[in-house]
Amino acid sequence: MISRVAESAFWLARYLERVETMSRMMYVNINFVLDVNLEGVPRWWPLVLAVGAEKEFRAGTPEDKRDDAETVQEFLCWNRDQSTSIASSLDHARENARTIRETISLEMWESLNGLSLWFNGPEGRKRYQRERFEFYQHLRDQCVLFQGFALDTMLQSEAYHFMRLGTSLERAGQTARLLDVKYHALGPTGRSIEWPREIAQWQAILRSCSAIEPYFKVAQGELSGPRVAEFLLFEKEFPHSVTRSLEQARKFLQLVRPRGSSAERSARGLAELRSKLDAMSMDEVLQVGLHKTLLWIVDSVAAICAAVQEEYFLAPTQVRRHRTAPRRKLSRAA
Repeated sequence: MISRVAESAFWLARYLERVETMSRMMYVNINFVLDVNLEGVPRWWPLVLAVGAEKEFRAGTPEDKRDDAETVQEFLCWNRDQSTSIASSLDHARENARTIRETISLEMWESLNGLSLWFNGPEGRKRYQRERFEFYQHLRDQCVLFQGFALDTMLQSEAYHFMRLGTSLERAGQTARLLDVKYHALGPTGRSIEWPREIAQWQAILRSCSAIEPYFKVAQGELSGPRVAEFLLFEKEFPHSVTRSLEQARKFLQLVRPRGSSAERSARGLAELRSKLDAMSMDEVLQVGLHKTLLWIVDSVAAICAAVQEEYFLAPTQVRRHRTAPRRKLSRAA
């Protein structure tokens, strides 16, 4: 397979996963802020911290606006200078899809192109201004529709495997980031008795990961921070858990890795992350610190993605430049 096609498939999936995650996160947070008394607690600023956009947001936002709902949503939704924003991610997803139009199916292209036209046209802005819930819900639903079309209509060849690899790695990192929202909003998690607003925060995190019903089917009514974190980290049967996502990434990395390939760093990094995480209990996670563990997962997944980029998509001369260039200036390694 041409590396350009593999790279575009990998990044198309990653960017679209970001669009879906951001849409779910903001949809849930609007409900959370309306339903729960959060006096004295930051409501929107934790989202900026969780997605790693603190520096950019601080640079362009007055201090008294940093927890303002409209300011944060405008930044995370429409700011194209921010690599994790919905607008930026959707633009990059469409461009990657366009470059491999001959590889993806017609249904996939029509659904993604239609979503991009809607978002960037007057209808998208009007829905954002007048029907915010429906706006985020439409984005989320169209991302899921694209994934369904990919599963149902695309040849399950190497390009498809690279897409699934991108989705799985991105999902592992995004789930860890969503779990970390509670730390930024209400502080560390332990085994101590939790306040009602902490329980409400954990429910919101479950909803942000589309996990509220699966969680209660497994937990049988128990709701606590450690139990929610354990589910989203270790539940092997839930599609958005970190463990499940890493297992899917291992499966698809094996499928794209040629026999006798010298591409070792990505496979080793993924195997190391999985083995260390599998060996940890929830008590050990809490002893180390949930926030610290989640940062480790996010950084490890980023390192694996960088290794995939080097080993599968870049020529040797590009690899040398990739390793010496400042990470934040790389257009695709954010």
